[in-house]
Amino acid sequence: MNRPICVLAIILIIIIVGLHNLGVVLFDYDKVYSLDGLDKSYEGIILNVKKETDYKITYNIKIISDDIFNEKKFLLDVKKKDYDKLLEYGDMVCLNGIYNKPNEKGNYGGFDYSLYLKTQKIYGIIDATNISLISKNNISYLQKSLNSLKEYTRKVLNKNLGEDEANLCIGLLIGDRTELSDDIEEDFKTSNLTHLLAVSGSHFVYIIIGLQWLNKFLKRKRLGQLLMIIVIILFMNLTGNTGSVVRSGLMAILTVLSSVFYRKSDIMNSMAISIIIQIILNPYIIFDIGTQLSYGGVIGIVLFNKEIVDFMGKISGLIMEKLSLSGTNNTKIKLNFFTRIIEYIIDSISVTISANLVIIPIMMFNFNTISFSFIISNLLAGAILGVIVIYGFVLVFLSIILGNFLIPFFYILNIMLKILLSIAHFCSKIPFSKVYLITPSIFFIMAYYICLYIIKLKKYKFKFIGSITLLLILFNFIFQITISKSNNLELNFIDVGQGDCTLIRVSNKAILIDGGGSSYSDSYDVGEMTVVPYLLDRGIYKLDYVIVSHFDSDHCQGLSFVMENLTVENVIVSPLGQESNEYTEFINLAQKQKSNIIYVKKGDLIKLGSATIKILFPDEILIPDNEKNNNALVFKLNYKNISILFTGDIEEKAEKKILDLYQSNLKELECTILKVAHHGSKTSSIQTFLDIVKPKIALIGVGEDNNFGHPNEGVIQRLNDIGCKIYRTDKNGEITAKINKHGDIDIECELKH
Repeated sequence: MNRPICVLAIILIIIIVGLHNLGVVLFDYDKVYSLDGLDKSYEGIILNVKKETDYKITYNIKIISDDIFNEKKFLLDVKKKDYDKLLEYGDMVCLNGIYNKPNEKGNYGGFDYSLYLKTQKIYGIIDATNISLISKNNISYLQKSLNSLKEYTRKVLNKNLGEDEANLCIGLLIGDRTELSDDIEEDFKTSNLTHLLAVSGSHFVYIIIGLQWLNKFLKRKRLGQLLMIIVIILFMNLTGNTGSVVRSGLMAILTVLSSVFYRKSDIMNSMAISIIIQIILNPYIIFDIGTQLSYGGVIGIVLFNKEIVDFMGKISGLIMEKLSLSGTNNTKIKLNFFTRIIEYIIDSISVTISANLVIIPIMMFNFNTISFSFIISNLLAGAILGVIVIYGFVLVFLSIILGNFLIPFFYILNIMLKILLSIAHFCSKIPFSKVYLITPSIFFIMAYYICLYIIKLKKYKFKFIGSITLLLILFNFIFQITISKSNNLELNFIDVGQGDCTLIRVSNKAILIDGGGSSYSDSYDVGEMTVVPYLLDRGIYKLDYVIVSHFDSDHCQGLSFVMENLTVENVIVSPLGQESNEYTEFINLAQKQKSNIIYVKKGDLIKLGSATIKILFPDEILIPDNEKNNNALVFKLNYKNISILFTGDIEEKAEKKILDLYQSNLKELECTILKVAHHGSKTSSIQTFLDIVKPKIALIGVGEDNNFGHPNEGVIQRLNDIGCKIYRTDKNGEITAKINKHGDIDIECELKH
């Protein structure tokens, strides 16, 4: 590579990723994290409103009064019921609050909130218990002016546009997506248009073009170039200085500077310089997905756009030539018009394909998805996006002077935004617009990019590129589905909050027991957000069995998304006492997905190669009290000399009945590992039951700071009294038990407490 600055950038990225994977923490995050749970007084300056819900407001705040916290940014959570007056940008406040370090990932491959906040250089969360205003406007005149401009933009757009259209336009113009609805964001994500919601290089191109036009009247080139740089810096601050914004802004500045010093602008060097600057300011920025996609997209366009344009141009040229030769003069005139349209289509498609060549592995690794409709969606949306951005900026600035006279022009903007929303929604419904894939290995990603580089370096023909791409796909398919053929057993007790979900892998079979449920909000689907991404991270796209212990939402709700998006060969349920809407919906979905439904009862055996599952409960006589919980499936998985007892949400009455049923053979109930019933509720795990079961290890699926008081202290004490080692998802995150062919157990926890 004949660009040493690019080599330096790559080396820096490799070093930072290596240090992070080795557990080295940059800056002083560990020092701050050590104060987790600290309740004390702070003084700070409000930076902006991060998010507002029905119950609380989250601000960005810079603490200025504490030795350890001084000059560091935090999230400040203020409960509306305690303090309903909105604080403003620049307010200095005195507050009492409890510092909470951000959560790390609770599951293998899961979302690491602490790393996400590090990409924004935020050190954690302070829950305010009391807050008072000291003074206002503790910011510079420039900061105040930029914030006023941002608030004015919001006000003008909210006043003159529909709610969804205004929120979308605010995102397009100044990169603020806080008020954008989840449904709209999902439409843009599914249709591969999320990048439109981020301020990107096109915004800065519009700024430079506009200022160059203005500079013609000034006729002072150097002054115009200085003005460009100043405006770019101001716009970067206005739009939040995110990774993609800083990348675009720095590259725009370097382009202007190259003109100032009469040097040829080099895009690759400009990108390298911009990422080096960002790394110096915050090394964790390289883990920001938006930053990765921003740089990856530009790299793809720089490296491959010309070749793709040439390739598509040759094909379209041959077609147009044949039509021209065979047509009349009138036909040839029409062809000139269509030539321009074809040129636009070729340019749009080539930019989209070249960008996606680089960012597809990033999307697969982070989101487990790939879109096959991205060409259509970007072609349709690209035709209107530039017009919306330019037209929107012009209207906002003209409204300062003309005010209400511009209302008819806002109607036009509203229509264009409706069209863009319709395009995103339509493209999100196209078949294969969102295809789930298992997480690619780092080895595959490296091989993919090496092949791309070789193709570019050697300038192979597209016929050969197609062959290489096919080989890569086949290689990845073979590599990813080669799951270990070992007969060892691995149990993954997944952290799904206040719910249960367990993955068992043995004898090359994958068994999912329950699927958790939503305890966050109606819009949160634990199957979509946690369970399916987890399974794909584990390399599982097909489940041999799904076992449902019972049909309470915290056990079965997440399974719908699993059934709809992965292959499930068999589902195992009990037909006893399950007359409920959840049961009916699940059975209907299983039939629709053509899964084999297996109804089991007490005494049934399911063979899993070197392991077996024996159904212990319920029998034909149901317990009428709390019917769902007390008639849940209870079964034992036996492997070598190890047994694992799954108890669903059974309570005291069911435990006593089970003891009665097996009075003549109580050893049948003994186990090595116990999935504690009902999340450790005080209504379960009676002493007599635990004395008979005699577990050495107990697993409790429970949400952090849940409203049910789970697990109950009495249950914890009883488990401790019998010498049982306790693991719980609220403290340990995902709990993995690896059992080898000799029956040795190795326990690993995702969170170290």
